[in-house]
Amino acid sequence: MPFRILCTGDVHLGRRPTRIPEGIEAGTLGPREAWQAVVASAIELKVNAVVLTGDVVDESNRFYEAFSVLQSGIEQLVEAKIPVVAVSGNHDFEVLPRLADQFPEFRLLGRGGRWEEVILEQQDGQSVRFQGWSFPAGHVLTNPLADYPHVSDDIPTVGVLHCDCDASASRYAPVTTSELKATSPAAWLLGHIHKPGLLCESLPMILYPGSPVGLDPGEPGSHGAWIVTIDKGQTPTAELLPLAPLRWEQIDLPLEDISDADSLGPAILDALRARHDEIRDELTSTRAVGCRLRLRGRTAIHRSLSGLTPTIQEDLRPRFDDVDYFIEKVEDLSRPDIPLEDISGSSDPAGLLARHLILLETRQPSEAYQRLVRDAGRAMEERRSQPVFASLPDSTAGQTEEHIRSALIRAGTAVLDSLLAQREART
Repeated sequence: MPFRILCTGDVHLGRRPTRIPEGIEAGTLGPREAWQAVVASAIELKVNAVVLTGDVVDESNRFYEAFSVLQSGIEQLVEAKIPVVAVSGNHDFEVLPRLADQFPEFRLLGRGGRWEEVILEQQDGQSVRFQGWSFPAGHVLTNPLADYPHVSDDIPTVGVLHCDCDASASRYAPVTTSELKATSPAAWLLGHIHKPGLLCESLPMILYPGSPVGLDPGEPGSHGAWIVTIDKGQTPTAELLPLAPLRWEQIDLPLEDISDADSLGPAILDALRARHDEIRDELTSTRAVGCRLRLRGRTAIHRSLSGLTPTIQEDLRPRFDDVDYFIEKVEDLSRPDIPLEDISGSSDPAGLLARHLILLETRQPSEAYQRLVRDAGRAMEERRSQPVFASLPDSTAGQTEEHIRSALIRAGTAVLDSLLAQREART
């Protein structure tokens, strides 16, 4: 029979979800609840093993907070005769060995940065080998595959590794996809990247299971655990089980058809309901969805948005099919509905600015457009190099033409809107 693994990583027990508004119980939406859902699913599905790909615990100072939660889950799995295989990552390289010492059934592989293996056998006699390597310190600059112990027997092998794939300058055990593909395992189960991703579906299958719950709004989409099926002589398969109690979403709302302030709230509500309908089947374990709302397009109510959005963000808390929705943040990327062609004929600063905005939007004539973007890029770099900005991250490094163009349009449109408001006030 096939050997079924329930795999997850980067649980970060001890961390709590951020940016949860009052009125929604944040304490029931975090890694602890996600871990409990993983354990319950493993038992319900009667899997052959649970694999954890590192950073199970957030930090060493979370030992006591994580201990009882992890202990309870492992005891339930042991009682159900489901072994647990794990490696430690850069966050829990100290604390996970201490926790593993308390539970003989918790098979922590690769302590001290040395490859180890364990062979698990099903009742029907089929065996699967697990090879694992754990972080010996918070940073590892070398490639752990340099001393990987290749095997050549006919036992299906699963590699378990916390690493940074295809990031050669990383301080977190850098490896490459091509190096993983050149090894003997049927599958690689990786940790460190919180976004779930199947990097390779052929032999060897390469999977980042991601975090079982998005830890902040920067980790949107479906999260949970993966069912990985290993069958001798077959290519492994992987299926995501959406188990996260909390989900983050990004929603773009075009405002071109919004003609008055009273229409904004219903339009946002419709957008939330539409997204719920799209993801409904993935919300079986989800109790709350936090949405980052991005307002786009030209709109006649642009000047009113700054006064409208805080109230909507605070008060709009719809509930669809027992799932609470809230707006985590509103990003106003919209622009005033300004008739640039009409304004561009004037000789005042507003007309000059309108002509530049038309140039940026049409990119014609090409030579003038390229010169404008090039000069703006140089000005941005010079400004950023001034001592007053030395302590800030280099936000201009690697700026593309499109980044510069978008920044110019946003800034120019805001200034033009202000100029027009001043003009209207004088008339």
